[in-house]
Amino acid sequence: MTDPEECDRTILLIDGSHVDRLRSKLGRPLDLVKLRDFFGTEGTPAQAFYYRDARDIDEHHRLQRFFDWLERHGIEMRGSQDFAEPWYQRERYGSNLVQLAIEAVDAAHDGAALVIVAGDAKLIPLLKRLEDMDVPVTLVSSRAVPASIAPPPPLIDLAEEFIDINEDERFFLAHD
Repeated sequence: MTDPEECDRTILLIDGSHVDRLRSKLGRPLDLVKLRDFFGTEGTPAQAFYYRDARDIDEHHRLQRFFDWLERHGIEMRGSQDFAEPWYQRERYGSNLVQLAIEAVDAAHDGAALVIVAGDAKLIPLLKRLEDMDVPVTLVSSRAVPASIAPPPPLIDLAEEFIDINEDERFFLAHD
């Protein structure tokens, strides 16, 4: 694969549902700002996108303070807001992964290295495609959670680098 140093920028793609499950099982929240800054270059943070679909208007309102926090910290919120449409029937899980995958391939075509915080097996075809494109991918997740949450071995194997956050204190919020 191409050396990440040869890429002109890094894009951080965060599956918000996966982050929620990691926090629940590891008992500690990730520091999304540290992640964004760590993967940046010389004073320029990585461009970060947080993917999260709201189930309905009530869930959207419950999450609004967090969405505002993301915006204040330079992390762009992505995800469907189609719940307001009368035809919308939300998938139980994974609809935000479609947008994440499309934007990952677009960023790869634009010369970006990718960091993906996720663990869903649905992303295996994406990482295969990125490998075929010779695009370096760093996968951030943990194996120290139940198998239903942890990234499957093929997903880890397709990544240029795997960071198990349970073994890397840098990416957690500091304890109070």
